[in-house]
Amino acid sequence: MSANPPAPPTSQPGGWAGEAWGGFASMLVALPSSIAYGVAVYAALGADYIALGVRAGILGAIVLGLVAAAIGGSPRLISAPCAPAAAVLAALIGDWLGDAHGPAASERIIVVVMVVALFSGGLQTAYGLIGGGRLIKYIPYPVVAGYLSAVGVIIFLGQLPKFLGVAKGISLGRATVSPDLWQWPAVIVGATTIAGVLLAPRVTRRVPAPILGLMAGVA
Repeated sequence: MSANPPAPPTSQPGGWAGEAWGGFASMLVALPSSIAYGVAVYAALGADYIALGVRAGILGAIVLGLVAAAIGGSPRLISAPCAPAAAVLAALIGDWLGDAHGPAASERIIVVVMVVALFSGGLQTAYGLIGGGRLIKYIPYPVVAGYLSAVGVIIFLGQLPKFLGVAKGISLGRATVSPDLWQWPAVIVGATTIAGVLLAPRVTRRVPAPILGLMAGVA
């Protein structure tokens, strides 16, 4: 068996069109999730900071895509903001809000979050440059699966009141057992979006299912 690495695939006619479509589709998928993650991180600071969270999510996706493409070890892998990082930052902000006091507390927290994000990104970049990603194989799979599953549960429970359209401040338990508090237009929009995501692969696979689901919810 030859030890030589396989030759890279040669370009095919229409390859650039495929790359452009793939990048466009990835952008359409990454943009809504990036906005959602930014909003989730900044939501604890109050409604006045939602727009800032949207901008942070969009800029984070742009910067991450440029940095990963420039120094990433997988040239065909498209990077985007992830839910676990957003969940950790949201939890940190919620914890800091309990200890912060004063009119400028939210502004100080935003600065601290920016510093945390910069240092985290720098460490991740350094790990990538020295090949630290290979260490992941030493982490037991149940640990990784449990961590990601817990993040998924946290995100689901956090979005459920928004899906039901209940007012802010109502506990999750009360929201789920009190249909009289639900805003049915919000429920219909959410259910339509979920149905669009689930049924989209039966219609076409050329367009990502989240995009079709988003279009169905908007329509």
